[in-house]
Amino acid sequence: GVGDVYGTPSKPDAGEPIGVEGLAEIARAVSIPVVAIGGIRPDNAAAAIRAGASGVAVISAVVGAPDPEAAARRLREAVERATRNP
Repeated sequence: GVGDVYGTPSKPDAGEPIGVEGLAEIARAVSIPVVAIGGIRPDNAAAAIRAGASGVAVISAVVGAPDPEAAARRLREAVERATRNP
């Protein structure tokens, strides 16, 4: 995984987030799939995909959600939309 993209409560000692700009730079520099991690949520997952990530990895966005199933569904939908409409 590449990150911490946005900052995450599950890894408070991860250092400064790289942001979508850093994610995009890494995705362009490597020839392997990039999975974005760190602070990924349904409202920002699409930006990570558009920045070049092949996928996203999450913890807090699902585990910390009041309805984990609905949160996972929203994440999947956001990634699918971004993949279809870059």
